Amino acid sequence: MNKTLEFLWHVPFGDFSLRLDPLSVLFLTAIFILVLCAGIYGVGYMRSYQGGKSLGLHIFFYILLALALIVVVTANNVILFLGAWEVLAISVYFLIVFQDEKPSVRRAAFLYLIAAHCGTFCLFLMFFLMAHAAGSMNFDVMAQTNFSPVIAGTIFFLALLGFGVKAGIFPMHIWLPYAHPAAPSHVSALLSGVAIKTGIYGICRILWIIGVLPDWCGYVLLILGIVSGVMGVLYALGQHELKKLLAYHSIENIGIIVLGLGIGLLGRNHQMPFLAVLGFGGALLHVFNHSVFKGLLFLGAGAVIQKTHTGEMDHLGGLAKTMPLVSGLFLIGALAICGLPLLNGFISEFIIFFGLFHGLLGLPLQGAVLCALGILSLALMGALALACFTKVYGTVFLGEPRRPTLPTEMPIKTSPWMIVPMVILAGLCLWVGLNPQPMAGLALGGGKYLIHAAPLSVIDLSEIFIPLSVVVSCTFILILLMAFLAVARWALLRSRPRPISETWNCGFSHVTPRFQYTSSSFARPITDFVKALLLLNRHGGKVSGEFPGKMQISSSVHDASEERMFRPVFLGLTRFSKKLEETRIRYTQIYLMYIFFFLIFLLAWKLK
Repeated sequence: MNKTLEFLWHVPFGDFSLRLDPLSVLFLTAIFILVLCAGIYGVGYMRSYQGGKSLGLHIFFYILLALALIVVVTANNVILFLGAWEVLAISVYFLIVFQDEKPSVRRAAFLYLIAAHCGTFCLFLMFFLMAHAAGSMNFDVMAQTNFSPVIAGTIFFLALLGFGVKAGIFPMHIWLPYAHPAAPSHVSALLSGVAIKTGIYGICRILWIIGVLPDWCGYVLLILGIVSGVMGVLYALGQHELKKLLAYHSIENIGIIVLGLGIGLLGRNHQMPFLAVLGFGGALLHVFNHSVFKGLLFLGAGAVIQKTHTGEMDHLGGLAKTMPLVSGLFLIGALAICGLPLLNGFISEFIIFFGLFHGLLGLPLQGAVLCALGILSLALMGALALACFTKVYGTVFLGEPRRPTLPTEMPIKTSPWMIVPMVILAGLCLWVGLNPQPMAGLALGGGKYLIHAAPLSVIDLSEIFIPLSVVVSCTFILILLMAFLAVARWALLRSRPRPISETWNCGFSHVTPRFQYTSSSFARPITDFVKALLLLNRHGGKVSGEFPGKMQISSSVHDASEERMFRPVFLGLTRFSKKLEETRIRYTQIYLMYIFFFLIFLLAWKLK
């Protein structure tokens, strides 16, 4: 499917040209679903702000963001693409800064804006090189151009910088953990679900335009995918705030997507079309799957924060009793993001796993080594994600409330406007997990499009669908068997008397909610093991004397890329700008005199 729509447009170097192809279709599907669900959710979520905030302005920028997303993934011209890209950045800024009375929100929005424009600067350089080599600003003309290896490698490097900032690839992710918690929850879902995916779309579009890239490009993608995935989930484990934890999991899942793109590029370079389709198709399917389950998780987190007025997990607990529907829907999203069978996250990760094993057997030594590392890292990501969401669900929804102000018995009513979108997204998680062929076929078709392959029927996809169907079917049968045994046990034991007694309290006279695991204590065995990577700081907690008094312990995780890379650069630029400010000229007349002499110089140069 390749359709192009063009209109007359009197903009220099620009054509209003929209292109619909298999790559755009997959991203548009994710955009339409999440924009609709998050918009419906926002109707209920934003009611608490009526009268105190300008909701009309918020709705305007939400619609503007949706339109910008659509144009970005369908634009066939550089000027149109960059215009929509800039509108996307500005609209996201105003959506993040909705609660502008909070300094932390203003700082988060400003950090996003700086990062977005640094990335756009790289894109300007990239598109200048591409347009100069192709002689056109249109993507379809660029795709017919043969770029030299040096130019192709330079374009790829600039694309990684420019689009990698938007996607949140490690270590260019520093804006993301601040922006997601600062924005309203339905905006956070849209940011994580589809806005950051425009960076992935940009990388995919460059891979489509430049048909031949050096092998090192595939190796770089594999390494970035491994590092982003592992570091993202490790940083998520160390977080105490719910939405910030989900933000770091976005970095992890972007790493999984980039890992798939690296496999696909190596398969394309080494004339292994099946491997290329597995890599590209698995990455594109994970784009869709992540938009669904991460949108569900952010909407669930928003429902929790709206009713409890906090996102600090150590202040929560026992919400499964008072918010049972939100608890069940959040659990579906948590299982999906962990990549467990019968849910959509498993399908895309299985395809990428299959591609990594295929590359391990077919690629040269360097590629095989990186594929082996990719297999280990993807398995590690799954295990750490499972530990992380066990922590999240156990701390937030199970146990007893950690604050006396939290309700303990009466159910909390959540607006149907907020519940219905979560039900839709949870249903999609189950639908793709139980019936993967439709969405997997769409994604694998996009993978075929990225390698400029022959019709998809030439590539035998039964080699992936057959084992995938076997795993899904066996898991489904196993769960049915476990359910049957549970029902049988209940039927056999229901007539027997069941004595009820108090839980053993380990010798304490009174057990309080403070005896429960906190989020940091649950994750401590893992975070202590990698504390050098996480820059883990722990304060207090030292016990001394036979009868120690009251004491507190607190821990915090600091982002190494922010503390060791970007903060020193920002501080250096701040000091440099202050020195320039001290030396600036303070009289307007002197500036005018300089301008006058410069104009005389230009006139003399022209007359010469």
